[in-house]
Amino acid sequence: MDVRKKMDEGQTVDFIAAVIPELNLRLRKSELKGDYKNIIKLISQFAEDVIYAKDWHRFEWIMQVMAYVHDRGTSELQFVINGLLPNTFSRVKKACNSIEWNYLEARLPLSIQRLVLPEGTYDKEKNKHAEYRPYENN
Repeated sequence: MDVRKKMDEGQTVDFIAAVIPELNLRLRKSELKGDYKNIIKLISQFAEDVIYAKDWHRFEWIMQVMAYVHDRGTSELQFVINGLLPNTFSRVKKACNSIEWNYLEARLPLSIQRLVLPEGTYDKEKNKHAEYRPYENN
């Protein structure tokens, strides 16, 4: 059984500030201490800004960080992410054309896909890739 240690509020802020240095100063503000909703809003706004700048790799990195924080965060943090992330993605989808959205959608971490994509979309995508194995020797 894999038991992962949950990150507390301080560890969550330290981790996010370390891996997304652009948010370090904003995350260190005293009014954000322990306020998961505003912390996630700040990250979501930064992700939207990155999308408008068309920095796809940076967006992928932010989503990997969000997935890690979601998986390792407290139940309160997971609840906040579950509530705020789908709204962010509806705005992100409007900012992208269909080719860009398909590119981003395919690269989302699985835990984020489950939150933001319609039910069954990520399963079809996973199965499509699982069936296609051009380099298999069997």
